[in-house]
Amino acid sequence: MRKAETAGGVLLVLFALVMLREALRLPIGWTVSGPGAGFVPFWLSVGVAVAGAVILIQSLLPAPSAAEEAFIPAQAWKPLLVVFLPMAAVIAFINVLGIYLGGALYLVGYMRLVGRFRWLSVVVVSGLIPLVLFFIFEKWFLLPLPKGVFLERILYGR
Repeated sequence: MRKAETAGGVLLVLFALVMLREALRLPIGWTVSGPGAGFVPFWLSVGVAVAGAVILIQSLLPAPSAAEEAFIPAQAWKPLLVVFLPMAAVIAFINVLGIYLGGALYLVGYMRLVGRFRWLSVVVVSGLIPLVLFFIFEKWFLLPLPKGVFLERILYGR
């Protein structure tokens, strides 16, 4: 387990350094219109670097117990894959499904198959969350996210 923690800490620090380098290409101080475009990425990368350094340091300290356990116990693989594989599928088909439809399908599957929620709850939550996110990103922030082939046809007739 210590090897995985050490590798994870190193990767986080390296990733944070790359993020930091890119954030410093943008203004990170106060500008006429408020904080510069690099402000949030800069402080996020600092936070990730600190977290990675803490993980790395803790992994190099002596273990509190002599018993080493597996990084992912055998019984944890199934729940991990139940969450990860559908998420990877949604990401793989993001150009076809889009963020909103893909997210709704993921919520339907997760709520119904894993959470065992009633269909009414599944339909309400899986319909409202993507709808609310659509209005937040597309209408309020004017930030277009991938809509996929189906939603593009419905919204724009393309």
